[in-house]
Amino acid sequence: MRHTLQRAWDHLSPDPTGMVLGALFFILALTPSLLPRDILFQGVACGLCAANGHLLGVWLSWNWRTWTRPLAEALWASSGRSLPVWIPRWRRRVEVAITAAVILGLNGILLLAVSWQRQVAALTDSQAYTPAQYLLVFPVGFGLWLALVAVGRAVLRLEARLRSWLPGRLPAPARSIFSWALVLVLVFAVVNHAIPGAIGRGAEAAFSVRNDAEPPSVVRPTGPERSGSPDSAVPWETLGAYGKRFVGRGLSAQGLQEVTARPATEPIRVYAGLKSASSDEEVAALVVEELERTGAAQRSAVMIAPTTGTGWVDPVAAMSLELLYDGDTAIAAAQYSYLPSFVQFIADTDRPRSGGRALVDAVVQWWRALPADDRPRLLLYGESLGVLAGEAAFKDLADVLNSVDGVLWVGPPNSSRLWRDFVTRRDPGTREAAPVYSAGMTVRFAQDSRQVESFLGDEDWGDQRILYIQHASDPVVWWSPDLVGQRPDWLWEEPGADRSPAMHWMPYITFLQVSADLPRAMNVPPGHGHRYGTEILDGLALVANEPAFTPERVARARQELLTAMGTQPADD
Repeated sequence: MRHTLQRAWDHLSPDPTGMVLGALFFILALTPSLLPRDILFQGVACGLCAANGHLLGVWLSWNWRTWTRPLAEALWASSGRSLPVWIPRWRRRVEVAITAAVILGLNGILLLAVSWQRQVAALTDSQAYTPAQYLLVFPVGFGLWLALVAVGRAVLRLEARLRSWLPGRLPAPARSIFSWALVLVLVFAVVNHAIPGAIGRGAEAAFSVRNDAEPPSVVRPTGPERSGSPDSAVPWETLGAYGKRFVGRGLSAQGLQEVTARPATEPIRVYAGLKSASSDEEVAALVVEELERTGAAQRSAVMIAPTTGTGWVDPVAAMSLELLYDGDTAIAAAQYSYLPSFVQFIADTDRPRSGGRALVDAVVQWWRALPADDRPRLLLYGESLGVLAGEAAFKDLADVLNSVDGVLWVGPPNSSRLWRDFVTRRDPGTREAAPVYSAGMTVRFAQDSRQVESFLGDEDWGDQRILYIQHASDPVVWWSPDLVGQRPDWLWEEPGADRSPAMHWMPYITFLQVSADLPRAMNVPPGHGHRYGTEILDGLALVANEPAFTPERVARARQELLTAMGTQPADD
C-alpha cells in the first residue's frame, strides 16, 4: 500500500516551486478589484492566476535543473566537492508538506480575504459573502488550477512526442527548438482563432434560434408609429426578439399621460432587424423609410440608438427620452448581430462598427435634407457596444459636431476610439477616471449621478454637447489587454467614486481580475458597474439642451421614470 501511494505521488509529481508561486498568485487574485465577485468568478480568477504562477515556478525549476545546477556542480567539482543530492523520500516529504501547507494556508487566507470583498461590496451597494460562503472559492479555484496544470503537462507530452518523431540525425537542440515552435504555433492558432471562432459560430447558432423566438409579454403593435405594425414596411417577423421588445413595449401617449399628468404625443419607435434586409446599408435605408412614414420630421427630437449585441435598446434610455419630451420623439435603431455583447466583443468588433456606421450615416443624411430652421433636434445615444457602433460614423470631434446636436455615450468600452482620444488628450492635472477635456466646453465626463446632476443648469456648456458617463467601477470601461503588462493612469491616480483604494495594479493579475469582473458588470445595483439607471435620463436632458429641462423638471422626470419602468415587464 505504501509503495502504491508513493508511486501515485511520484506520478502526480507536484513541483514545489510551482506550488509556492501558484499559491502566491492565488492569494494576489483575492485582492480587491472593481466589483465584488461571486464564488464562481472569484474561483476562476484565482485558478487562472494560480496556474500562471505555477507555470512560472515550473519554468524556474527547469532552469535550475537545466542550467544552474549543472554549472554549480561543475564549479563545486573543480574544488573537489559536490552538491548534496536529494534523497527521494525526503523529496516526497517536502512535496507533501508544501502541498498541505498550500491547501491549509489558502483556506485560512480566504477567511481573511472576505474583508476585501466586503469593502468593495460596500462601495457598490452590493451584498457581501459570509466567511463560510467564501470558503467555496477554494474548490473552484484549486480545481481549475489542477485542471490547467494537467493541460500544461499535456502540452509538454505533445512537445516530447513531436520531438521523438523528428529525424535522429538532427542535433538535440534543433529538434527541441523545432518541436516547441510547432507547439507554440498550434497553441496560438487554437487560442487566437479556433476558440474565438468556435465561440462565435456556436453562439451564432444558439442565439439565432433565440432571436426568432417570440418574447414573452410582447404583442405586435397596431399603431402606425411603430415598426412591425400593419402599416409598417418592416415585417414583424424580421425584427428579432429584442427588436420586438423595443417596438412592442414602452408607453403609449395615454400611458405617458397617466404617469405624468401632462398631455402627450404617441411616441415613434422605428427598428429594422438582421432579417429585415440583406445588408447594413439596406437595413439602415429601411429605418429611414420608417422615419419618413411615421412623420418623425415633425417631432421635437429624433434619437439614433445603435444597439448593443442581440439588437437590444436600453428601455430606460427610450423611456427617458419619451418622458422628457412627453412622447414628441422618434427613436431609430437597428440590429447588427444575434450575439450577446460579451460574445460579440470576443468574436468580432467590426460588426458593431459597420452596422452603426450605416445607421448613423443614413439617419444623419435624412436629417440634413430637412429644412434647417424646421427640423427636430438630432441626438445620438450609445451604451457599451452601442458606443463603438455610434462613434464609427465619425472621424473626429468636428465630424460629430457637424452631424448631430447632442451625444450621450454610456459605459464606453476601453477600445472606443474617440473616447480614448479625448481621455488621452485630457487637460493637464485631471484624472483618467474623471477627465476634463478642453475645459469642458463641448465634451464632458461624469463618473456618478452627483456629477451628472452638477452639470444641470450649467450655462458655460456649449449648445452642442457630448457627455460620457463612466463609473469608476465599470469593468467595460477599464478592461484592456494592456492591463497585462502596463499600469494605467486610473490605477495610480486617486481612486474614482466607487473604486476601492485597496485595488492596485499587478502585472497579469489585474488583467485577470478585471476580466473576471466583466461578466458581473450588470449584477450590481444601478449607479455602479455597468448599470447606469436614472443617470441616463439626466444625461439625455443635458445633451438635448432644451430650456424647459430645468433641474426641477429633470428631478420630476426621474420619479416619473421609476413609475413608468414599474409598469414594464422585466427585460428578460
